Parts: sequence; C-alpha cells; structure tokens
Amino acid sequence: MRVPLDWLREYCAPKLDVDGVEERLTMTGTKVEAIHHHGVGAVEYFVVGRVLEVAQHPDADRLKVCEVDIGPAPPAGDPDAPATIVCGAPNVAAGQTVAVATPGAVMPDGTKIKQAKLRGVISEGMICAETELDLSPPNSPSQGILVLDDLTLDAEFAPGTPLADVLPIAGEVLEL
Repeated sequence: MRVPLDWLREYCAPKLDVDGVEERLTMTGTKVEAIHHHGVGAVEYFVVGRVLEVAQHPDADRLKVCEVDIGPAPPAGDPDAPATIVCGAPNVAAGQTVAVATPGAVMPDGTKIKQAKLRGVISEGMICAETELDLSPPNSPSQGILVLDDLTLDAEFAPGTPLADVLPIAGEVLEL
C-alpha cells in the first residue's frame, strides 16, 4: 500500500521529517518498505509569476521573450524588476498567472535551472508546463505552459508566492 506523506500529516500532523515518520511507523510494527520521492527539488526556487509582456524573440520564430513579475523571489536582485524569460510555449500571453522555475530550481528529471543565453537573449528562469513539473501522467501530450488562472483555485496568488503553496509539486510516498 502507498500512502502520501502529506495525506498522513493531515490526520496526525507529525512535526517529523520523512525519516522520523518512517522510524515511528516501524516502531509501531508497520514496516515501511520504501520511500518514494516525486516532483521537483529545491522547491524554494519555484514561484508564482505573472506575465507582464510577451514579445517575439528577435532571432527565433518559435520563441517569445517574456517579462514576468516573480515578486521578491530568487534570484536575489531588484525585487521590483521583472525577470526576462525566453519561452517556447505557443500559449504564453500577457496577463497570465504561471508557474516559474527560477535559477537554482531542480526539475524532476534532475535538470538544474540556471540563467542562460538563448539565441542572444538572457533568460532568467523557465515558465513551466504540467509535464515539466511532473503533475501530469507520463507520456501525456503537453498543452503548453501551465496557466494557473485556468485552474479552479480558491484564491488568487500574488507573484512570488511559493508554488508549493499552490500545487503539490514535491513530496514523498511511503510504501507500507
């Protein structure tokens, strides 16, 4: 049987890390066979962003240069200045609330996001799709970037809000 650690914490709210929970379960006679980690690494580098402007990339037909408000999120710098992010998704548009991986973020496949120059334009992160965040089934077709406005959320999230407060982007599952 597999039990998500977040689900277990809803019922017993242990202030233990995953290893502490495993030890306590083992002490009660419940054998934990394995701990499976899923999702992204370095969750503090994943934030909510708001696309302010979208322009055609000067040297690439399929790329857009986006100005994205990521609030006072990493990378450290001027919190009032938007991040410039080069994006290849066809559905990116100004005004969208999106998931952003800033430099330092670790994707589910182990790729570390860093500032990069894409066809002459510096990109300060990545606007993410569901598939890139490991939120959709394997081999599902990408529908472009994940637009948080399209989800049924109870609240509106400000730029810079930790993405982990909005979506289940990382966690552990205990196999009993």
